[in-house]
Amino acid sequence: MAAMLRSIWFRGAIALALVATVVGGLVAVQSNSAGAATFQAGNIISDANFYNANAMSEAEIQAFLNANEPSCGNGNCLRLKRTDTASRGGDAMCAAYQGASGELTSTIIFKVQRSCGISAKALLVILQKEQSLVTMSAPSDARLDRAMGYACPDNTAKPGWCDPAYAGLYNQIYLAAWQLKRYGNPAGTSNYFTWYPIGVPSAVRYNPNAACGSSQVTVQNKATAALYYYTPYQPNASVLAGRGDSCGAYGNLNFFNYYTNWFGSPTGASQPFGNVESVKAGIGTVSVSGWAIDPDAAKTPIQVHVYIDGVGAGAITANLGRADIGSAYPSNGPDHGFAGTFGIAGGQHQVCLFFIDAQGGPNTPAGCQSVQVPTGNPIGALDSVTTSGNTVTLRGWAIDPDTSASIPVDVYANAQGQHATADQSRPDVAAVYPAYGAAHGFLTTMTLSPGTWNVCAFGINQGGGTANTGLGCKSVTIVAPSGNSPTGVFDSATPTAGGIAVRGWAFDADSTAPLTIKLSVASTASTMTTNQARPDVQRVYAKAGATSGFAGTVAAPAGVQTVCATAVNVGSGKDTDLGCKTVTVPQPVVDTGAVPRGNVDAVTAAPGGITVRGWAFDSDTPKTPLTVTATVGSTVTKLTADAVRTDVGTAYPAAGAAHGFAATIPARTGPTQVCLSAVNTGTGGDTSLGCWTVVVTDAGSKPIGWYDDATAVPGGVRVVGWAFDPDTAKPITVRATVGGTTTVITASGARTDVPKAYPAATGTTGFDTTIPAGTGKQTVCLTAVNDGVGGDTDLGCRQVTVAGDPGTTPRGSVDSATGVAGGIALRGWAFDQDTPGTAITVKAQVGSTVTPLTANVTRSDVGAAYPALGPAHGFDTTVPAPSGRQQLCVTAVNTGTGGDSSLGCFTVTVP
Repeated sequence: MAAMLRSIWFRGAIALALVATVVGGLVAVQSNSAGAATFQAGNIISDANFYNANAMSEAEIQAFLNANEPSCGNGNCLRLKRTDTASRGGDAMCAAYQGASGELTSTIIFKVQRSCGISAKALLVILQKEQSLVTMSAPSDARLDRAMGYACPDNTAKPGWCDPAYAGLYNQIYLAAWQLKRYGNPAGTSNYFTWYPIGVPSAVRYNPNAACGSSQVTVQNKATAALYYYTPYQPNASVLAGRGDSCGAYGNLNFFNYYTNWFGSPTGASQPFGNVESVKAGIGTVSVSGWAIDPDAAKTPIQVHVYIDGVGAGAITANLGRADIGSAYPSNGPDHGFAGTFGIAGGQHQVCLFFIDAQGGPNTPAGCQSVQVPTGNPIGALDSVTTSGNTVTLRGWAIDPDTSASIPVDVYANAQGQHATADQSRPDVAAVYPAYGAAHGFLTTMTLSPGTWNVCAFGINQGGGTANTGLGCKSVTIVAPSGNSPTGVFDSATPTAGGIAVRGWAFDADSTAPLTIKLSVASTASTMTTNQARPDVQRVYAKAGATSGFAGTVAAPAGVQTVCATAVNVGSGKDTDLGCKTVTVPQPVVDTGAVPRGNVDAVTAAPGGITVRGWAFDSDTPKTPLTVTATVGSTVTKLTADAVRTDVGTAYPAAGAAHGFAATIPARTGPTQVCLSAVNTGTGGDTSLGCWTVVVTDAGSKPIGWYDDATAVPGGVRVVGWAFDPDTAKPITVRATVGGTTTVITASGARTDVPKAYPAATGTTGFDTTIPAGTGKQTVCLTAVNDGVGGDTDLGCRQVTVAGDPGTTPRGSVDSATGVAGGIALRGWAFDQDTPGTAITVKAQVGSTVTPLTANVTRSDVGAAYPALGPAHGFDTTVPAPSGRQQLCVTAVNTGTGGDSSLGCFTVTVP
């Protein structure tokens, strides 16, 4: 049965808090005495049974419909009915639905169950209690159009009326499930549905007629609350006793009875439920993950059994922490996640999961998925083949799709072969094939005699492939050594702390490989190779190659030292003496571990920051300027203590005068603490110079911001942008002006892009909101309002064209209707969302007399509930009426297209 109890905006239309309507008014289904005896108004169905996305398979749904509709009088019976369905994107309520042509009703129910997480059993029961469609052999098109009673509000002015925008079997099933999920206020939505709170007594009426009264019901779970939002009435004592009366309402009792008769207790023991979130093929593996709960063992982790191609692969315990599951099912706790990996051969496989009942009851099939595990012959490449003397170096990579392990590679030079392994790190290969990792490179050498050789590499097959893979071949020629000795020059030797920096070049005409350079200082020898670019050498010596240079540092004690260099010959020939050089190596600076010393002379507040002044030095390195850190909150600013301070130079002549610092550190307005430390230059710790709290004044900076976009929407304009004031961390306000009307917006939304461009900004500087606007071309101007001193910032104006009245009917409420001398004192509120700035007319009818009222009285509670509309939408007046028992009917008059809204009829005694 349907009543528009309250409403919210969603998807550009009104989401009605609905219960279903059948033509002719409330449907009374004779309750069975057993069901009535066990019916609990606060616990109609458990969350586990209601929100079970795996309650029934598609085949089980079809079999159920077949059993309950043994014969069909027309093509509309549910077991035969086929419907074209449209695709829908996912949101916070439902995952995406992929539409198709001619889907069976069982298919639609199954897909909606999986998409929206509402049990197919619950959906079947609602189809029956609303329109008797499960058992009806020849339902009319009109019944299918209102199958779930969605968008069919109880309205005495329009008995039996349903909104045609939501007609159709598919629309009704999907949108009803979407709305039932929305009643739970899932993450990503507003906390709008709160008038049936869990665990707190709430008034639940017995009938759409308010005169029939209500009683307090303590709703025990989200599922029961959702049923009351959908059908906001409970059975009264007469209905529960099987008699019924004019104040009876059967909807939720019928739900309980149908569910009990068809599927067993809706609140009792139930099968495990959960969700398989991922079935993913790897290299020789398949990994599964998700969550599972057994409602009969609320906090006990259950087993998840995995079958691959019909054979048990293993069991996983669903005991991983999942905060999201704990939030959704607080009575079960968070420890119900599962994840596991199983070995598997390459090729296509079917993976099936089962949630195992903790009490030994029926297990829950969690579905099957097909996966393609990689398989095939190896892949790879021979990247390069280089020669140096009689040594050939082969470099490349190889992967076998059947394994992530390193595989063998065989290399051949003509008929001469040897083995290698592709186990070298190749990040470039891992970037292209991330599932296999980086350990797939090979680098191997072969020693060959002079002559021409065909050098090839092969990846050796490891799994389901059929053959080894040729990675490439290259022809090389090994030339007999000519007996050349190296050529080179020792360019320079420069003393450094603890050693000598050397530089030079050398090459051997017999080889393109890097040369070894031997370096000796006194009796100590070391080596380095020619791996530095020396284009100047290559221009003079064509055989030198591009990297004939050497450079580096050799260790040497302090004092006068001689360093000598020798280029080592390749092949025949002899080494080449490149000469010696004599340098004086300086004595090393001894760090005694002394900590810095210093002083902060002044810390004062400045507009937009804190000015600090002082000095610091480290006696271990007295001539080296120190770094001083200034910490404000989590921001560290580095200062260099190198300013001249003659007083410091006089007091510490060994250190000199260049150790002062003075700077202004950026800081927000208000009381702010700054801490300064002198940073040690060697061993030893830093020195704290102290902390100070000062009151930073507003620097007078104007706000910074941007007007991203303005888009027309029904009844207004959506504006998007960001703004902040550099002088404060608080969100600032933005004035939005349309015509002569100003709306105040707070720039407090998440905008992670803004701090990246403006480090002084926080991550909550955005705004994205809709402001009221009339139809037609509108100019929307935004101004960022300064927080403190300084001026505002004009963010600019945008022009948009707001479409005409979308035809939304008014909304409102009658708070009270009381008989007084000469009439009826009437109080309430009403507005039309399409014209938010217009006070609408409310008609009050007593008998044949209609009194028009204007809803323009200030109602702060309405303004607080609907801030975009303002408070001036109340009415509070006395409607003329003769004495005696009178009926008053109140109607909110639509301002454009669309119909009027009845605010109800009331029987009042006028004195």
